[in-house]
Amino acid sequence: MKANELLQVIYAFFLGLVVLAFVGIGLNTFYPRPPYPQDAVDAVGPAYDAYVKLEDAWQINTSIILLIAATIVLGISLVRGPWPAVISNGLLLGGIFTMVYAVGMSLGAESSLLRFGVATLALAITVAAGYLSFRSLTRAPRPAVAGDRPPAVDDGALSGRVTRLEEQLGALRRALD
Repeated sequence: MKANELLQVIYAFFLGLVVLAFVGIGLNTFYPRPPYPQDAVDAVGPAYDAYVKLEDAWQINTSIILLIAATIVLGISLVRGPWPAVISNGLLLGGIFTMVYAVGMSLGAESSLLRFGVATLALAITVAAGYLSFRSLTRAPRPAVAGDRPPAVDDGALSGRVTRLEEQLGALRRALD
């Protein structure tokens, strides 16, 4: 692995972690955890029971918000804009890390049906994002069928492309010598 490729991997991983931190800190800033009741010294009583219900709702809501944020980040990573591919890869990792955070947050909730729903959505979104992101890398060529005609070749355009390629190879050879 070349040094530049290694730096791109490290950068994409770091960008993914920064995206996770941004989403997590933003969520905790605008939707903080409910405060523990002061009068619930022991883990019994109506004040503690009310807190447990409030905490459970907060965990499910937080996991859903994280799931939505992860989906948005994954969607942005699929847009091949003017930025380099390493940024798209970092955003993809950030979306995946946020998705893991969403599923982890749902695991603390009491409702197993809602936990399963969050995990199911996370799986579906992750598979869809992976498919959309990597489909062009794994697409196999269509097999030839009897009766197919070879594609028409424009000799002028082809010779121009070959000439440009030869010029680029010559420049590369001169740069490496």
